[in-house]
Amino acid sequence: MSRVSIVRGGDIRARTEEAIRRVGGIGSVVKRGDKVFVKPNLVDGAPFITGEVTQLETIEVLIKESFDAGASEVIVGETPTYRRPTETIEKYRRLAEDTGAKFLELNNYPFVEVEVKNPRFFSTVRLSKPLLESDVFINVPTLKTHAQYGITVAIKNMYGLIPPEDRMFYHYTGRVEEAIIDLCKVKRADLIVVDGTYTTLHLGPRPIEDFRETHRLDLTIAGFDPVAIDAISARILGVEPSTIRYLRWAEEDGLGISDLSSVEVTGISLEEARFGKAIGIAEYVNSRMNDFKIANFGACTGCLQLMMNLVHFLRFSGLSKRSLKPSKIICVVGPKARADEIKGMLDEGCVILLCGYCTAPTFYNGLKGHFVPGCPPSPEELQLKIKEIYGF
Repeated sequence: MSRVSIVRGGDIRARTEEAIRRVGGIGSVVKRGDKVFVKPNLVDGAPFITGEVTQLETIEVLIKESFDAGASEVIVGETPTYRRPTETIEKYRRLAEDTGAKFLELNNYPFVEVEVKNPRFFSTVRLSKPLLESDVFINVPTLKTHAQYGITVAIKNMYGLIPPEDRMFYHYTGRVEEAIIDLCKVKRADLIVVDGTYTTLHLGPRPIEDFRETHRLDLTIAGFDPVAIDAISARILGVEPSTIRYLRWAEEDGLGISDLSSVEVTGISLEEARFGKAIGIAEYVNSRMNDFKIANFGACTGCLQLMMNLVHFLRFSGLSKRSLKPSKIICVVGPKARADEIKGMLDEGCVILLCGYCTAPTFYNGLKGHFVPGCPPSPEELQLKIKEIYGF
């Protein structure tokens, strides 16, 4: 069985220490003379209170405990998405200086192309050379939902270890979920410590006042199995693990266990830790857009990516600013869709898009609308359907 600790408390340092101790302590992975690589989630260097970045105290504990265990060197590294250092990044630099660690912006260092054994999709990937040269890899993500991939925790945090141009390529090809699995196959973390001080929805850079979905949870999760860690994180946030495609694929490829009945939880129970109110792409869109709504009935991350693509299409095409009839689009996704469940969202004459084979109209679900086939449908097919409906 995989073992995962969940600890709650307002003192981040004490909580982190306890979570690590419950899975065997730092000494179970760090030996005398080891070079330790610590990977936080810093994305665009947002303020700590947004929940986007790993709290400084969590990293401080890991640096201190690694040196106490005999590490010869501790590197804190990330491939940033910010253009210039922020206050958060400067605090990371000062922490490294004060503790004897090194803080590296990995885009300033070489990346090495490595062969992937039994790849999910990519036969080679590029990873940071300082990471590959380390003896111990500690993955320190935050506890967040993601607009396209359900959650961004342990497995998705691998994305900050690759060149910026590779990130763009994986996004462009729609193969991010396959890429993060293949990255894990090349360099698996020796220890995972999830900073759940806050949770939020990751969408990319945005003003601090737009973080309406950030909540304080005061949790730390620790373990060695990235699939189990992500499955537990999803359940805590209220995301069904079975809807996350990369978790299913990662388990199929032998990276860990997603069946929570086979995971030993120590500390507080999963039910005690459960928040269940985290915001996904459907809730985010529905609270901010009047002319476009998403009716999500258990859609997988394939269709969640499609919804994000559609949001961008509607905004950048100018469609949402035109005086069109009908003026409202409802996009239905997910295998549990039923006509009686979406009645409350319907306005007179609105367009209903049934996206994916899960929403194919049948006698049983009673769904009616413009059906776009696929699993998931391609963005191009969906965009063509919208243009066809509006006649341009």
